[in-house]
Amino acid sequence: MKVREIMSLLDSIAPFANQAEWDNSGLIVGDMNADVKKIVVSLDATDEVVEQAIQAKADLLITHHPLVFAPVLKVNSENFITNRMLKLAQNKVNYIAMHTNIDKTALADVADELLNINKERAIEVDINSEDKKSGFGSIGKFMNANKELVNITLRDAVIRTKNAFQREVVNVYGDLDTVVTKVAVCTGSGKSMIEECIKEKCDLLITGDITYHAALDALAQGLSIIDASHFGTEIVFADLVITFLEYNLTDVKLIRGMQSEIGMFM
Repeated sequence: MKVREIMSLLDSIAPFANQAEWDNSGLIVGDMNADVKKIVVSLDATDEVVEQAIQAKADLLITHHPLVFAPVLKVNSENFITNRMLKLAQNKVNYIAMHTNIDKTALADVADELLNINKERAIEVDINSEDKKSGFGSIGKFMNANKELVNITLRDAVIRTKNAFQREVVNVYGDLDTVVTKVAVCTGSGKSMIEECIKEKCDLLITGDITYHAALDALAQGLSIIDASHFGTEIVFADLVITFLEYNLTDVKLIRGMQSEIGMFM
């Protein structure tokens, strides 16, 4: 299996052409014609994950967040980012990032499935699509076990969120007895989605990276927020990609990146 063929497979569930114009998804380091027999999949290309890929003699590393966004003028060991790129190249570890292209598709769908949400539309609809469900995040309604639409309290939504993303704690902004009729979900950082959620009369936004003042302003406008952290809402990326590749590939070993969450509640 070649890197090019892996890219084509990944493109089938999350077209790289659909990434945001500011993004840097795709093959960042490597050779499209290189052979692939072992793949490491992780949320980020941290030093630990890069070293894991090297020690495992992996041929390919796939992450959600790209290692680089801005143009790189020098690739050397003096910068911690380019040093990772150099190590990958020296050890012939090809490197693909799937960021906003999968945010708009499979990652959003997985979040809805985990939370049991019936999606009505994206929060930020893709301007290149006629389908209102295409784009960043989702807006919809909670369902019960029988797939019937239901209203639940913020307290119950907190329990769902903890279970869905396997979080011991989340940060909650709002009255726990508030009834949630319409819910929005944005994996990763969703602060920029608050205005649209309020415009669409959502009762709740489930996301990560919410600041105090953003939450304060959202609450004043009737929007409760559950912050399950950037890492917490997107770590499902690794399982999603591994499951997909396991189903579609033979004779390729898949390894989950050993990435730990930074920051902790004590």
